[in-house]
Amino acid sequence: MTQGLHILLVDDQPKMMESLDFRLRKSGYRTTLVQNGELALQSARSDPPSAVILDVTMPELNGYQTCRELKKQRPDLPVIIFTGKAEPADRFWALECGADDFVVKPADPAVIMKKLEALLRR
Repeated sequence: MTQGLHILLVDDQPKMMESLDFRLRKSGYRTTLVQNGELALQSARSDPPSAVILDVTMPELNGYQTCRELKKQRPDLPVIIFTGKAEPADRFWALECGADDFVVKPADPAVIMKKLEALLRR
């Protein structure tokens, strides 16, 4: 079921995504890891992802701005905000920009995988 599905991982600190990236690849997903919102938008145009897992605090465009732009291009694109920000306002802004889910770092990669699988089934 995961074969051929492309997951775009966006975080300005790639180390934060390494274990998730490893787990995704091991499960058969194809992944691309980029370090900011501008690169995420470029990558999404050249190699459309099946879903995006996106940090908030990044240079260029923050995660909320990036999510908003991705959703303009593809409203049905599943986006998970994966961030160290845990205030209620952060959850509000994630919903406001169109994110489908919100996960606070650190999080068990298995939990993120289950959330991703649920979004991809929709």
